[in-house]
Amino acid sequence: MPIEGDLKSINLSTVLQLVAQEHLTGVLKIKKKSDVVDVGFADGQITGAFFERGDKMERLESYLVKSGIVGKNVYQMVEDIHNETKRPIMNILLEDKYLTKEEIERIIKFKIQEVVDEVFIWEHGTFEFEQGSVIYPKSMIKVRLNTEGIVLESARRMDEWPRIKDTITSEDIVYKKVERPELKLTPGENESRVLSLLDGHRSVADLVEISGFGRFQTYSCLYRLLTTGQIEISYAKPTVAVHKPQREISLKFLRVPVGIAFIVIILILEFLLGNYVAQQNVIPVKLLHDDFYTQDYETYQEIFYYRHNRTPSINEVEEVFGQYTPRD
Repeated sequence: MPIEGDLKSINLSTVLQLVAQEHLTGVLKIKKKSDVVDVGFADGQITGAFFERGDKMERLESYLVKSGIVGKNVYQMVEDIHNETKRPIMNILLEDKYLTKEEIERIIKFKIQEVVDEVFIWEHGTFEFEQGSVIYPKSMIKVRLNTEGIVLESARRMDEWPRIKDTITSEDIVYKKVERPELKLTPGENESRVLSLLDGHRSVADLVEISGFGRFQTYSCLYRLLTTGQIEISYAKPTVAVHKPQREISLKFLRVPVGIAFIVIILILEFLLGNYVAQQNVIPVKLLHDDFYTQDYETYQEIFYYRHNRTPSINEVEEVFGQYTPRD
């Protein structure tokens, strides 16, 4: 029967256990938008996995260099041999004894677990099992992992993940060593490596990339070091915020009421000043020049009313505007 569906209706652990129970051989392809995960199976056991993030896929060789398992100089030599002989890079690493078979198998198993862990936190996505397909057909290293064991380990890690994320709230945080911790503990091997990578500038995201432990294990090490007082927050790297263009707010609608208010204030002042100068028998002063309000009939009419408490006569209008017929 075909195995396909949506992760909203059936969770990943159920799908993996079904493939294991039916002893199927093929590739389980899981998609979420532009992210694609392929998990290979042989007789129900996991043989490989890789993760494509959009158009980016981390090759195992790249991981070996970033994590420091293979030095950059050594990898450059291996690449030169590959370009000359066309031998696969992983074959060169194994056959020329840069890495042992056991080391490569351990790394592959680790990367498989990391990929499955990543998909376990997906809340939506589609999956389809391509029966008979083979993942990494040319690989010299053939691994077979117990599917149920991988599922149980991922489930255990997901139970711990919320507690860890509540403590390590951002991948932009930079941690530093506590010079004199209250508890003098001897960190484990993994914690010691993470401690050695803290240089005052590397963020959590940087540590995930270069530790060689993957996201969950790196976060777990940081969590244990934090809760035992071995490290503390130094600062958080600023993230580049994308500013949305702000809408311009037009104040044109305020022109008329503000203009009228201004005129009214001036007229009130003029009225008060007029009363004052009348009492003092001095020359009256107009704050508003006649030209100011003779540019428009309606404005003139309003100002005339405020000044004289009546509408202007036709003669008074014609004195200002000449022959003028007001609009209905």
